[in-house]
Amino acid sequence: MMDQRRCPSSLAPSMEILDGTLIKGKRKVDAFVELHIEQGPRLEAEGAAIGVVQAIAAPAAMRVSFHGDGGHAGAQLMPLRNDASLAAAELALQVEAAVLATGAPDTVGTVGRWDLSPNTVNSVPREAALEIDIRDIDGSRRDKVVTTITEAAAAIAKRRKVRHDVAMVNQDAPATCGPEVTSAIAASVEELGLSSIKLVSRAYHDALFMAQIGPAGMIFIPCRNGWSHRPDEFSSPEAIENGVKVLALTLARLASAQPVTDKKEL
Repeated sequence: MMDQRRCPSSLAPSMEILDGTLIKGKRKVDAFVELHIEQGPRLEAEGAAIGVVQAIAAPAAMRVSFHGDGGHAGAQLMPLRNDASLAAAELALQVEAAVLATGAPDTVGTVGRWDLSPNTVNSVPREAALEIDIRDIDGSRRDKVVTTITEAAAAIAKRRKVRHDVAMVNQDAPATCGPEVTSAIAASVEELGLSSIKLVSRAYHDALFMAQIGPAGMIFIPCRNGWSHRPDEFSSPEAIENGVKVLALTLARLASAQPVTDKKEL
């Protein structure tokens, strides 16, 4: 429940609407369907109009920090150094190796952030922190990669004589889309005469969390070059129209046991 005492009076009506959508206790929803751009290149590359999402990957995000003693870049001799940045560099390569060792295309790993201190050209790095993102549709397999990375960080720190610490930022569970939802999406695509392929969502979406309280599914449409989170992110009006029609027909199917015959409003 939103605390309306902390909200401006002008937002009170909106807060009441939001509170009315709150799902309390163990109450479940019948189905949840989300329409989104693919954020990947497959639909465009394969000329498919719709992606029927089968599962949603979830990330385990971790922060690994290495702590050395630093020193002047000229005066600190190589045999005496415990360079935090070199420990971090080794671990970044270990992240790639651990992910590839699974042999699974759905397991991915990214070292997306580096923080160095003092971060100057004439100083041996004293502090190095990495933020690492491991994603998979298989939670157990993903978590084994996390364990491998954690063990690698400890081994690297010991060998390079640096201190280290590991913190998990988040570790959410992946979701499998509800078969009744994916079947309704597939049937709607077929009825509309559109082409489709089965896909996995590799990004966070509302459906990941809604799947915890009811059957969830996703409809993907193509986006140019698979780009998203960029100023030039783009989906054509035709792609958007196709997605909205599939969403509408899917919701109608899920809301009724009878087949939908009147598509004038689509």
